[in-house]
Amino acid sequence: MAGEAILIVDDDPFMRDLLSESLTELEYHTIPVSTAKDALHSISVNKIHVALIDLSLVDAHGLEVVDTIIDGSPDTQIIIMTGYPSIQSAIDALRRGAQDYIIKPFKMPEIHAAVARSLKNQRLEAEVIQLRRKVRDQEHELLQLRRRTGGGPVSGAQGPRPVGRPTSLPGAYGGAPAPPAQQQPEPEAQPDPPSPTEGE
Repeated sequence: MAGEAILIVDDDPFMRDLLSESLTELEYHTIPVSTAKDALHSISVNKIHVALIDLSLVDAHGLEVVDTIIDGSPDTQIIIMTGYPSIQSAIDALRRGAQDYIIKPFKMPEIHAAVARSLKNQRLEAEVIQLRRKVRDQEHELLQLRRRTGGGPVSGAQGPRPVGRPTSLPGAYGGAPAPPAQQQPEPEAQPDPPSPTEGE
């Protein structure tokens, strides 16, 4: 999407003009300023998508600008530029919320790629927030529907039992065993009848 606002904060007029001209050619809306004060004013009156901030400014340290932008405009993506790089300043910048750290002198394609990455990251963050909001709204609607239909949870009542295998099946399937079958009494043995020759 063309027309995103890019804030350029650098006290070097040549660098400021170079960045502004190059990004304008890509149809971005650039806002070049030279001081931290002007940068914070621009943030307060404009919706800034990406801020390119030099660490060494005449009236403040660039990380102070980062802190203020993060507090007042958390959606703004921040890219740090510096001609005096150090591992510590890179770590500090990323911990405070910067998305990228570019060392001067740089080639303009590096800036173009960093801006494109920042805008993509911004879109993804917005999509995640929107999806979370939709999920939260759907959960709220479902809860209201359950309450209207009498199916919502009641205070002090136990929830539905989990669906699973029945717990009262007899025999080998669990639960109490089936009662044993009653045995029929065996018939009594009858005496053998007398032989025909007996008693003669």
